[in-house]
Amino acid sequence: PDEAQVVSAVGAAEQSPAEAEKAKPEERPRAWWMVVVGIIGVLACLHIFLVGLQLLGDAFKCLGGRGAGGMFDAVSNPIAGLMVGILATVLVQSSSTSTSIVVGLVGAHQMSVKTGIPIIMGANIGTSVTNTLVSMGQSGDRITLQRSFAGATVHDMFNILTVLCLLPLEVVVGAIQGEGGALYWITKVIADAAMGSGSKKEDPLKGKSPTKIITSPLAKAVISNNKHVIKALALGAPAAMPATWVNATA
Repeated sequence: PDEAQVVSAVGAAEQSPAEAEKAKPEERPRAWWMVVVGIIGVLACLHIFLVGLQLLGDAFKCLGGRGAGGMFDAVSNPIAGLMVGILATVLVQSSSTSTSIVVGLVGAHQMSVKTGIPIIMGANIGTSVTNTLVSMGQSGDRITLQRSFAGATVHDMFNILTVLCLLPLEVVVGAIQGEGGALYWITKVIADAAMGSGSKKEDPLKGKSPTKIITSPLAKAVISNNKHVIKALALGAPAAMPATWVNATA
């Protein structure tokens, strides 16, 4: 290198941090239209997400009927439900996706809350695989790998220990009480307090859900459920009865 480059390099090295900070080019503020476009984009993505959740619930309602509930008989076992949650989350690499599916099933009355609790626990364990895989990506640097794997292990142990503590409690209390465990009753109390309960069982939020008002026009354009048909399918065909004489007189 020539003498001028050497002098400039030495001068840059002798600069203080404050001088180096001042020497950096100032960041220009973003234009107002970019901020507006960003906000609109976020709201549009949120709207698409909410519409997708409603379509998911509506699709499960359309699948409802006499045979659809039988698909989930196997997960009535808490351990089986836990394994299903783990495998589903590992396959899709997203606990939000598997949890949203369970919420849609419960909302469509295709799965009970008691059955969904172990699956949600399994989803929390399955999401631990993702951060472990990310930490393995730092295998090129031994020190970085050690730190990243330690951080991933903290998240893994928290989820695993939480399930080890709460799942046996849920199973034991559910076996004693007969309807559900501790988490089931906690969620039931919260839901009853939010939605209203009592002799009339009035729902203060019925017809006032802002998400349904926003998402219903687009969701109904894709799929529209007839609750009377779904109820008839759930009841099944009427059983044949032997013919009898009515008002028979000799």
